[in-house]
Amino acid sequence: MLTISSSEDLVARDRTEAINSYISDMLSLEDHIEKAVRSQLQDLKDYPDVVNTLRDLHHKLEHHISDLRSLSDRRKASGMAGAVKRAGSAVAGVAAGVIDLVRSEGLPKNLRDDYTAFSLATIGYAMLHTTALALNDREVAELAQVHFADYAGVVIRLHKLVPAAVVRYLQQEGFAASESVLPEIGRTIEEVWRTQSGEAPATRGMATARNL
Repeated sequence: MLTISSSEDLVARDRTEAINSYISDMLSLEDHIEKAVRSQLQDLKDYPDVVNTLRDLHHKLEHHISDLRSLSDRRKASGMAGAVKRAGSAVAGVAAGVIDLVRSEGLPKNLRDDYTAFSLATIGYAMLHTTALALNDREVAELAQVHFADYAGVVIRLHKLVPAAVVRYLQQEGFAASESVLPEIGRTIEEVWRTQSGEAPATRGMATARNL
Protein backbone atom coordinates (compact mmCIF):
# COMPACT_ATOMS: atom_id res chain seq x y z
CA MET A 1 0.00 0.00 0.00
CA LEU A 2 1.40 3.40 -1.00
CA THR A 3 1.71 5.87 1.84
CA ILE A 4 1.80 9.55 1.02
CA SER A 5 3.66 11.65 3.59
CA SER A 6 2.42 15.10 4.41
CA SER A 7 4.64 18.11 3.72
CA GLU A 8 4.99 18.56 7.50
CA ASP A 9 6.34 15.02 7.85
CA LEU A 10 8.83 15.58 5.05
CA VAL A 11 10.05 18.83 6.57
CA ALA A 12 10.43 17.21 10.00
CA ARG A 13 12.33 14.27 8.52
CA ASP A 14 14.61 16.54 6.49
CA ARG A 15 15.29 18.66 9.58
CA THR A 16 16.13 15.60 11.65
CA GLU A 17 18.37 14.18 8.95
CA ALA A 18 20.21 17.48 8.62
CA ILE A 19 20.96 17.56 12.35
CA ASN A 20 21.83 13.86 12.42
CA SER A 21 24.42 14.38 9.68
CA TYR A 22 26.12 17.02 11.85
CA ILE A 23 26.09 14.63 14.82
CA SER A 24 27.70 11.92 12.70
CA ASP A 25 30.36 14.35 11.46
CA MET A 26 31.25 15.48 14.98
CA LEU A 27 31.37 11.89 16.26
CA SER A 28 33.76 10.95 13.49
CA LEU A 29 35.92 14.03 14.08
CA GLU A 30 36.11 13.25 17.81
CA ASP A 31 37.13 9.67 16.95
CA HIS A 32 39.99 10.96 14.79
CA ILE A 33 41.23 13.32 17.49
CA GLU A 34 40.94 10.65 20.19
CA LYS A 35 43.18 8.27 18.27
CA ALA A 36 45.81 10.98 17.79
CA VAL A 37 45.80 12.02 21.46
CA ARG A 38 45.92 8.40 22.60
CA SER A 39 49.05 7.92 20.50
CA GLN A 40 50.60 11.07 21.96
CA LEU A 41 50.18 9.75 25.48
CA GLN A 42 52.85 7.20 24.56
CA ASP A 43 54.96 9.36 22.25
CA LEU A 44 55.30 12.22 24.77
CA LYS A 45 55.86 10.15 27.91
CA ASP A 46 59.11 12.05 28.56
CA TYR A 47 57.01 15.15 29.30
CA PRO A 48 54.96 14.18 32.38
CA ASP A 49 53.19 17.54 32.82
CA VAL A 50 52.13 17.53 29.17
CA VAL A 51 50.98 13.92 29.46
CA ASN A 52 48.86 14.85 32.49
CA THR A 53 47.17 17.57 30.45
CA LEU A 54 46.70 15.27 27.46
CA ARG A 55 45.25 12.57 29.70
CA ASP A 56 42.65 15.05 30.91
CA LEU A 57 41.89 16.05 27.31
CA HIS A 58 41.62 12.38 26.39
CA HIS A 59 39.01 11.88 29.12
CA LYS A 60 37.00 14.75 27.61
CA LEU A 61 37.25 13.14 24.20
CA GLU A 62 36.04 9.81 25.52
CA HIS A 63 33.16 11.50 27.32
CA HIS A 64 32.17 13.43 24.20
CA ILE A 65 32.32 10.32 22.04
CA SER A 66 30.12 8.45 24.51
CA ASP A 67 27.60 11.32 24.55
CA LEU A 68 27.50 11.56 20.76
CA ARG A 69 27.26 7.82 20.26
CA SER A 70 24.38 7.57 22.71
CA LEU A 71 22.63 10.50 21.03
CA SER A 72 23.23 9.02 17.59
CA ASP A 73 21.85 5.64 18.66
CA ARG A 74 18.70 7.18 20.14
CA ARG A 75 18.07 9.20 17.03
CA LYS A 76 19.03 6.32 14.71
CA ALA A 77 21.46 8.61 12.92
CA SER A 78 23.24 7.01 9.99
CA GLY A 79 25.86 7.92 7.44
CA MET A 80 28.89 7.20 9.62
CA ALA A 81 30.97 5.85 6.73
CA GLY A 82 30.63 9.10 4.84
CA ALA A 83 31.23 11.08 8.02
CA VAL A 84 34.51 9.26 8.66
CA LYS A 85 35.75 10.25 5.22
CA ARG A 86 34.60 13.84 5.66
CA ALA A 87 36.23 14.16 9.07
CA GLY A 88 39.49 12.67 7.83
CA SER A 89 39.51 15.04 4.88
CA ALA A 90 38.75 18.00 7.12
CA VAL A 91 41.62 17.23 9.49
CA ALA A 92 44.02 16.56 6.61
CA GLY A 93 42.93 19.72 4.81
CA VAL A 94 43.44 21.91 7.85
CA ALA A 95 46.83 20.35 8.57
CA ALA A 96 47.93 20.84 4.96
CA GLY A 97 46.98 24.49 5.15
CA VAL A 98 49.03 25.23 8.27
CA ILE A 99 52.28 27.04 7.52
CA ASP A 100 55.05 25.40 9.48
CA LEU A 101 56.31 28.51 11.22
CA VAL A 102 57.70 26.39 14.04
CA ARG A 103 59.95 24.09 12.06
CA SER A 104 60.21 21.41 14.68
CA GLU A 105 59.18 17.92 15.52
CA GLY A 106 58.17 16.24 18.73
CA LEU A 107 56.46 18.19 21.46
CA PRO A 108 55.81 21.60 19.80
CA LYS A 109 54.48 20.05 16.60
CA ASN A 110 52.24 17.64 18.52
CA LEU A 111 50.74 20.44 20.58
CA ARG A 112 50.32 22.65 17.52
CA ASP A 113 48.47 19.84 15.77
CA ASP A 114 46.31 19.38 18.88
CA TYR A 115 45.50 23.08 18.87
CA THR A 116 44.47 22.84 15.21
CA ALA A 117 42.29 19.77 15.80
CA PHE A 118 40.58 21.09 18.91
CA SER A 119 39.97 24.46 17.23
CA LEU A 120 38.29 22.60 14.37
CA ALA A 121 36.14 20.67 16.86
CA THR A 122 35.27 23.89 18.71
CA ILE A 123 33.93 25.66 15.63
CA GLY A 124 32.21 22.42 14.62
CA TYR A 125 30.27 22.44 17.88
CA ALA A 126 29.43 26.11 17.42
CA MET A 127 27.96 25.19 14.03
CA LEU A 128 26.06 22.21 15.48
CA HIS A 129 24.70 24.39 18.29
CA THR A 130 23.58 27.00 15.76
CA THR A 131 21.99 24.42 13.47
CA ALA A 132 20.11 22.72 16.30
CA LEU A 133 18.81 26.00 17.74
CA ALA A 134 17.80 27.30 14.34
CA LEU A 135 15.90 24.06 13.65
CA ASN A 136 14.36 23.95 17.14
CA ASP A 137 16.18 20.91 18.51
CA ARG A 138 16.98 21.86 22.10
CA GLU A 139 18.46 18.51 23.12
CA VAL A 140 21.20 18.65 20.50
CA ALA A 141 21.74 22.39 21.00
CA GLU A 142 22.38 21.92 24.73
CA LEU A 143 24.79 19.03 24.20
CA ALA A 144 26.68 21.00 21.54
CA GLN A 145 26.91 23.96 23.91
CA VAL A 146 28.47 21.82 26.65
CA HIS A 147 31.00 20.30 24.25
CA PHE A 148 31.77 23.72 22.76
CA ALA A 149 32.55 25.09 26.23
CA ASP A 150 34.79 22.10 26.98
CA TYR A 151 36.90 22.66 23.88
CA ALA A 152 37.04 26.42 24.21
CA GLY A 153 38.70 25.68 27.56
CA VAL A 154 41.04 23.16 25.90
CA VAL A 155 42.21 25.77 23.38
CA ILE A 156 42.98 28.17 26.23
CA ARG A 157 44.98 25.47 28.04
CA LEU A 158 47.02 24.84 24.91
CA HIS A 159 47.82 28.56 24.76
CA LYS A 160 49.69 28.03 28.02
CA LEU A 161 51.58 24.95 26.89
CA VAL A 162 52.75 25.72 23.36
CA PRO A 163 55.19 28.60 24.06
CA ALA A 164 56.86 26.62 26.85
CA ALA A 165 57.09 23.60 24.54
CA VAL A 166 58.85 25.68 21.88
CA VAL A 167 61.39 26.98 24.43
CA ARG A 168 61.96 23.45 25.73
CA TYR A 169 62.54 22.18 22.19
CA LEU A 170 64.99 24.98 21.40
CA GLN A 171 66.93 24.21 24.57
CA GLN A 172 67.10 20.52 23.63
CA GLU A 173 68.40 21.52 20.21
CA GLY A 174 71.30 23.32 21.87
CA PHE A 175 70.04 26.90 21.60
CA ALA A 176 70.44 29.28 24.52
CA ALA A 177 66.69 29.81 24.66
CA SER A 178 65.54 31.72 27.73
CA GLU A 179 62.31 30.76 29.40
CA SER A 180 62.24 34.17 31.09
CA VAL A 181 60.31 35.40 28.03
CA LEU A 182 57.32 33.16 28.81
CA PRO A 183 55.52 35.62 31.14
CA GLU A 184 55.82 38.31 28.45
CA ILE A 185 54.42 35.90 25.87
CA GLY A 186 51.55 35.08 28.21
CA ARG A 187 50.74 38.77 28.61
CA THR A 188 50.91 39.25 24.84
CA ILE A 189 48.47 36.40 24.20
CA GLU A 190 46.09 37.71 26.84
CA GLU A 191 46.26 41.27 25.53
CA VAL A 192 45.67 40.22 21.93
CA TRP A 193 42.59 38.22 22.92
CA ARG A 194 41.30 41.09 25.02
CA THR A 195 41.85 43.60 22.21
CA GLN A 196 40.22 41.43 19.59
CA SER A 197 37.23 40.07 21.46
CA GLY A 198 36.98 41.74 24.83
CA GLU A 199 37.37 38.31 26.41
CA ALA A 200 40.89 37.20 27.26
CA PRO A 201 41.80 33.58 28.00
CA ALA A 202 43.52 33.30 31.35
CA THR A 203 47.21 32.75 30.62
CA ARG A 204 48.33 33.46 34.16
CA GLY A 205 50.11 30.48 35.62
CA MET A 206 51.56 29.72 32.21
CA ALA A 207 53.62 26.54 31.95
CA THR A 208 57.39 26.79 32.14
CA ALA A 209 59.77 24.92 29.91
CA ARG A 210 61.39 23.05 32.78
CA ASN A 211 58.03 21.77 34.03
CA LEU A 212 57.01 20.14 30.76
